[in-house]
Amino acid sequence: MSSTDLNSRPGDLASWENYLNGINPNIIELGLDRIRKVAAFMGVDSFPDSRIVTVAGTNGKGSTASMLASALTASGISCGLYTSPHILNFNERISVNGVNADEKSLCEAFSAVYDAVTETGIHLTFFEYTTLAAFWLFRKNGCRVLVLEVGLGGRLDAVNILDCDIAVIPSIGRDHCALLGNTEAEIAFEKAGIIKPSTGNVLLGYLSDEAFGTIVSEAAKRGLSDSAIWSLEKEIGVEYTDATHFNLMAPFAVNGVHVPALPLINAPLSLTAALLILQQLGETPDYDRLLEGIRTTRLHGRVEIISENPVVILDVAHNPPAMRYLASMLRQRGDGVRYAVIGMLKDKDIYSSLCELKGIFDRIFVCSLPGERGSTAEHVKDNLLRTGMAPEKVETFDTAYEAYVRAVSLLPEGAELVVCGSFVTAEELLRKLNA
Repeated sequence: MSSTDLNSRPGDLASWENYLNGINPNIIELGLDRIRKVAAFMGVDSFPDSRIVTVAGTNGKGSTASMLASALTASGISCGLYTSPHILNFNERISVNGVNADEKSLCEAFSAVYDAVTETGIHLTFFEYTTLAAFWLFRKNGCRVLVLEVGLGGRLDAVNILDCDIAVIPSIGRDHCALLGNTEAEIAFEKAGIIKPSTGNVLLGYLSDEAFGTIVSEAAKRGLSDSAIWSLEKEIGVEYTDATHFNLMAPFAVNGVHVPALPLINAPLSLTAALLILQQLGETPDYDRLLEGIRTTRLHGRVEIISENPVVILDVAHNPPAMRYLASMLRQRGDGVRYAVIGMLKDKDIYSSLCELKGIFDRIFVCSLPGERGSTAEHVKDNLLRTGMAPEKVETFDTAYEAYVRAVSLLPEGAELVVCGSFVTAEELLRKLNA
């Protein structure tokens, strides 16, 4: 898109997406000062009558945020959810009370941001634009709770202009190292940026000592005591009874929580956050409704079965910790023949990610991904061979769909096909299958 195209207001949602994708992020300085000024102009720089939960982390952000929002909505609490990225439709990013924003509402929200940008003369990035659109919709709908997933990092992420009541950090691993740092301590420092002096509780997943220590230290600098930090390692007591059920034992007691469609490891944090929010709002929990909200949460691309015959599983795992979890989930499904379609971005740790899948797949069909960040199939194949995968078990293709068609054609009866490696891989395949 040319720069002149950015000087006229788009009309429909497709035009708005083209407009936002045409913004060059490299000409806009980093930091939160710009978005804070535009948010103040729009009147969405604070939500004093709402509770805010911000979710940061390397993996598990989307599923944690989605289960939390679903549990609150099922409990009758008006809740806005903001996540990213989307896979098929932009509407997936913003929802109110479990319903994705419709095209008319999104266009109204983008227009409100456009007017504020025009009046202030301040330029915004794609993510800043969409974040303010989400805030505008949450304000319009009078949401009592805002659940905000960090896009990247935490400290300088657009959602961090709002101070959270509860900070949730499900995991910390090495990803986006060029921007966030090369050690878990450096990355944890960026994630800990969502913790504010007004934050009541910090909920943590299973973290390394290095990451945990950094977060505790940063929380203390903001005046939080150790008692405000609850970790799955200690304060949040969990008993995993099987692959899809757990009992929450502390600091709240809830038995028989069923999580059929999303990573079980993230659900205790979601449930704990939901109970804390209800406590802050003075609401008595209806456990049947809370658990129904978690049980029915669905999210594209998280160990998602998109076909039963043959069995096709879609997962957006794209870094070593996520691939490790995917591998563990697949092992829980039992033995048997299993093929994979894999496409990855070249700025990811491709080799380490693929090492986590060693021994999981009998054959792998590798695809190139489009765009500047997309890795070629040959590059991914080279990394697969370095892990010890036999050359005759790897084939390369130009697109995810071509790899998928070939894999399905060779898949034995009763075998499974897993598609993974990137959000882009998922999007490319789903768009073609749904065309």
